[in-house]
Amino acid sequence: MSGKDAIIEKIRSDAKDIITGISEEANKKGMELIHNAQDDAKLYSDKQMTESYAERDEIIRRRITVANLEVKKVLLAAKQQLISQAFEKACEEIRTDKAGYEKLLIGMMKCADDGDEVTFSVKDRDLVTDKWFDSAIKKAKKKLTKSPVFGDFSGGILISGKGSDKNFTLEVELAGVREEYEPQIAKLIFGE
Repeated sequence: MSGKDAIIEKIRSDAKDIITGISEEANKKGMELIHNAQDDAKLYSDKQMTESYAERDEIIRRRITVANLEVKKVLLAAKQQLISQAFEKACEEIRTDKAGYEKLLIGMMKCADDGDEVTFSVKDRDLVTDKWFDSAIKKAKKKLTKSPVFGDFSGGILISGKGSDKNFTLEVELAGVREEYEPQIAKLIFGE
């Protein structure tokens, strides 16, 4: 099994365990709500027996509906959290392929205009030496300056220029990918 498949399988396994736990908890809460509704309905029916049957059923139906909605809400939040974790893991994976990541940074710098300033992630402090930066801007064929300050983002770069600023942080880049592919990713992870 490849590294990517192992990661996907681990995420799937973790997701199933979390969803099972959340589902059991939500079902327990739902059953509590149903029992409370039944108790409420019993008290009411003792006071007004004939009228209460219809109202009792309506109360139970509403409580069940509310409980079901709560279960769906909890499951959706758990799935969103797992997908977010998958994207955080993807961000880490991008940065672990040093050669590929360096090419990515150089490709991002090609989008800059001559004279722009490039801010790198604090996580790239060891990678982005003055020597590396000089080599990178030659490869990018740009006249850029390196910001003396490192940014608080996962990776990628920020480009500051006279005309405009450009955000090529991994968070922003992966957010675009997530927006486009989230349904397929959810299907892959959760089998939906």
